This record gives sequence, structure tokens and C-alpha cells, in this order.
Amino acid sequence: MVIGGVIGIIFQPFLGWATDHLGERFILASEAVLLIVVCFGYGFSRSFLPEHSAFLVACGCYLLDQMLMSVGLARSTYMKKIALTPSDIQPALTLAISLDHIFSISVALVGGLIWNAFGYQVVFLLGVVIATLNFFTALQVHVPRSIQLTPAKP
Repeated sequence: MVIGGVIGIIFQPFLGWATDHLGERFILASEAVLLIVVCFGYGFSRSFLPEHSAFLVACGCYLLDQMLMSVGLARSTYMKKIALTPSDIQPALTLAISLDHIFSISVALVGGLIWNAFGYQVVFLLGVVIATLNFFTALQVHVPRSIQLTPAKP
């Protein structure tokens, strides 16, 4: 957890820079691709690698998963860019966080039932499916040209 915290301190400013320069669509699509990798790593590394190597892959997946928690920043900046009025932003973000919590708790409960019935690999395979849907949803993100930020020139 300490390593994850230190990586987060380094990663979050880079994520902000990348969001400004590459755009929210790129960041959100990249998050989905990395989440696919994380889910495959968690679910199947033990099937394809020796135990020690699988453990290291799982540790790497954990650290990557922790870094991906920061991608909410790109969602917030996208919301700010597409909101019709500034007063729409806070209620929309509050609702998004509430829905995220409801979904997270529901998925954890259902995931636990699936884990017990079919094994952990199925849970992570479903995570891959959700991340794939998330990828195609992220590709639909478009910032209107009139408000796009121009990348800073070095």
C-alpha cells in the first residue's frame, strides 16, 4: 500500500498533464484497456505462470489498479467541459459518485456469489467484459470544439 501511495503521488500529476494534452477520451479509453490487462492478470496469471511469478504479476496488477483509481479526474474535467452551466457540475458529480458506490457494492455482492459458485476466474472474466464495454463507451466521449483546450507548446 505504501508503494501504491508513492506511485500515486508521482502518477497523479502525470495524469493531469496527460488529460490536458491527450484528452479525456484517450485517458478513459486507456483506463479501460489497462483494466482489461489488470483483470486478466488477476484472474489468469496463476494459470499460466509459476506461483512466484504469478504473485509478482498480481502485485503489479494491484499497483496498476490503484493508479487507475485516479482516472476519475478525467471524468470530472469532461463533466466540467460539457456542463451547460457551472451549477450543473456539482450535482452531476455527486450523483455519479453515489451511483458508483451503489454499483460497486452491488458488483461486490454479485461477484462474491459468482466467485463461490464458479471460481474467481469467472469474476475477473466478467471484469474484462465490463472493461471492454467501458472502452467502447469511452470512445464516444467528445468535447465540443468550441471549448477544447489547446495543448501548451513547450
